[in-house]
Amino acid sequence: NAIDYLYAERNNKAAAFVSYGSASGARAVEHLRGICSELQIAHVRQQVSFNLFTDFENMTTFAPTPLHKPLADAMFAQLESWARAMKTIRQPT
Repeated sequence: NAIDYLYAERNNKAAAFVSYGSASGARAVEHLRGICSELQIAHVRQQVSFNLFTDFENMTTFAPTPLHKPLADAMFAQLESWARAMKTIRQPT
């Protein structure tokens, strides 16, 4: 799969997670965090999780509630900081 195929390209990079599902995709992200740690991907703590029952109309049309905006802003701020920090690790010495 793409995670394994792009092994060298994603080493020492930062990642953030956005998920959705009946339980907001929480278990999928929980599992992926462990995988990312083993594959040298630094993942930020903040994530954005959408629920099929509250953030979608008829479970098909994406209609997120306004409470996700500050969460997304915080996630992107963390991701930007971590990405800058990880770039210094990738620099040749």
